[in-house]
Amino acid sequence: MEKYPWWTEYQKKLSDEVEAFALQIAPRALEAVWKREHPADLVKMVGEKGWFGVLVPEEYGGMGKNGGVTSSAIITEGLTSVGMLGGLFFSTQFGGVKQLSTFGTPEQKERWLTRVARGEVIGALGLTEPFVGSDAAGIKTAAVKDGDEWVINGKKRFITNTGVANLYFVYAKTSNDPKDIQGRRHLTAFVVERGTPGFSVERINELAVFDAVRNGTLNFNNVRVPEENIVGGVGGGWNVMTSGLNFERLMIAVCMVSAMREALRNALYFTERRVQFGQRTIDFESNQYKIADIIIRLKSTRLLCYYTAYQEDLGNNPIIEANAAKIMATELARECAIDALQVCGGDSFTKYYTVEQLLRDTKINEVGGGTNEVLRRLIVYIYRRLFSAEIPQPRRRIHKELRIPIPYFESPDRKVKSQVTTPEAMEKLVLEVLGEDYFVNPGLHMKREELMDDTGLSEEQLDETLLSLEEKGLVDLWRDRHGVIRLAKATYEGLNKAKPLDFYRWYPSWSREEERF
Repeated sequence: MEKYPWWTEYQKKLSDEVEAFALQIAPRALEAVWKREHPADLVKMVGEKGWFGVLVPEEYGGMGKNGGVTSSAIITEGLTSVGMLGGLFFSTQFGGVKQLSTFGTPEQKERWLTRVARGEVIGALGLTEPFVGSDAAGIKTAAVKDGDEWVINGKKRFITNTGVANLYFVYAKTSNDPKDIQGRRHLTAFVVERGTPGFSVERINELAVFDAVRNGTLNFNNVRVPEENIVGGVGGGWNVMTSGLNFERLMIAVCMVSAMREALRNALYFTERRVQFGQRTIDFESNQYKIADIIIRLKSTRLLCYYTAYQEDLGNNPIIEANAAKIMATELARECAIDALQVCGGDSFTKYYTVEQLLRDTKINEVGGGTNEVLRRLIVYIYRRLFSAEIPQPRRRIHKELRIPIPYFESPDRKVKSQVTTPEAMEKLVLEVLGEDYFVNPGLHMKREELMDDTGLSEEQLDETLLSLEEKGLVDLWRDRHGVIRLAKATYEGLNKAKPLDFYRWYPSWSREEERF
């Protein structure tokens, strides 16, 4: 396992230990896959090493300062190379441990994290439902307070570690108030322990992916949990949930890095031993290109993952990087699996090699943990809201000498107050500004903030003027979902009123006179 220069000496040593352990248990792990059994013996070995406590504070028996997100990624990458054991491990980390470490009370940490750190319990995350997938805010499973207890009714599906987990970190709806729903105060996080009356496994899924990993549906039939099983307070479930999403998606990405390593391992193993047309198949350029692509994807994706983990350990909030890592890793890992299948040929489609499993497991992760399409939308939303200043947008204006559109990155000074006061004069001013914007942005609307900068009108004056111009058919307006005017553009009639036709004319020096009419 490649080590990065910012890793601590402990992390470098940990990577060696995890990799050696994975190589040691690989035969047993594969045996468990073929037998479709839960590898309790391997889980016990991981627990004895203390790795389940990677996110647990030292005072509760965890790894403390030697733990953290980077150490968790190192363990996850190593264990995922031997199949389902990695899934068991990191599902426990984001299925309660991360949330309890961040939001749990001292009593809750003492009660549960000490057992996790010793490897005595396995965790699971209860989020997805029959009616809810990517729309996490639309959870239907409900909890109603009854005395000192909460009564939970509903279902959760596609739950990793179903049946083998001891602690289930479950999100339920605790308010139907529209204001709470709008403010994301309608969800609450609960710890539900195995054996609680009314809590049962409804189904174990026969998945086409994650060989031997237990996955299924949970049923909650009047399940009573005490008040002290709430994590993050009543109505605080959304904050608890979103705080753990960076970690979950990063760990999914790290799993996919491990899959890329396995794709490379299989491709090299096979092509160095397969002879066709008197040559080893690794000597064919077409195969070398595919193997090179696997290496490139592995190197670049792994670097992003561990940079993101480092940022998490520093206490930053790398939300863009975590979501980007999940998208990049899952999609590139799938491409690595396809290339490995191609260079290995027909044998790779048998279960005697692990290549076909890589293709199945990489593809499902483009869906799990938030579909990549949803995450792309989230990245755009977050970037526009928080990070757009990193790439400042110019104001395009007419160059006085060349009369061509020129981008300027220094914001114009906002006019304190326009000297124009009559409605007619304000309409004329707005149209003139829109006419100038048409010259530099003929296919675009103008932002209301830009209009205010260039006219000096107040928001009220601008809105009144734009509404009047719209009624006269001189401007086209775009409103957001709240009905607020955000963009404006002069119509053809408006352009004619704004400026004389000669203002809009422009020809390059090389154009011929007869072409201008």
